[in-house]
Amino acid sequence: MHLEEQIRGEVAVVLLKGELLDDDDETVLQEEITSLRLDDIRKIVFDLGHVTRVNSKGLSALIAAVKTMRHSGGDVRFAQIDKQIRDVFVRTRLVKVFDTYETVERAMASYIN
Repeated sequence: MHLEEQIRGEVAVVLLKGELLDDDDETVLQEEITSLRLDDIRKIVFDLGHVTRVNSKGLSALIAAVKTMRHSGGDVRFAQIDKQIRDVFVRTRLVKVFDTYETVERAMASYIN
């Protein structure tokens, strides 16, 4: 997995690319979360539009990111989820836990409302 970060006001948009499949991906995500928290960023949008595959390890990494941010007074939104990944979220019932949006812009706007 590869990630790119962009700060837009008080929101960090983190574009994830590739596959979320192993412990290394969880480490990369946790390092990103830690870095954002140190910069006092508490609102994150993960853009999953370029994620091609996710398994239980990848889901664990996403859950850990959400838990970490919520524990520190922040939150995470997910945007641009393709059908395959949405199906995984539905089967695992994470769709009830994760805040998901069709676009990055809608995810960002949800922090205002």
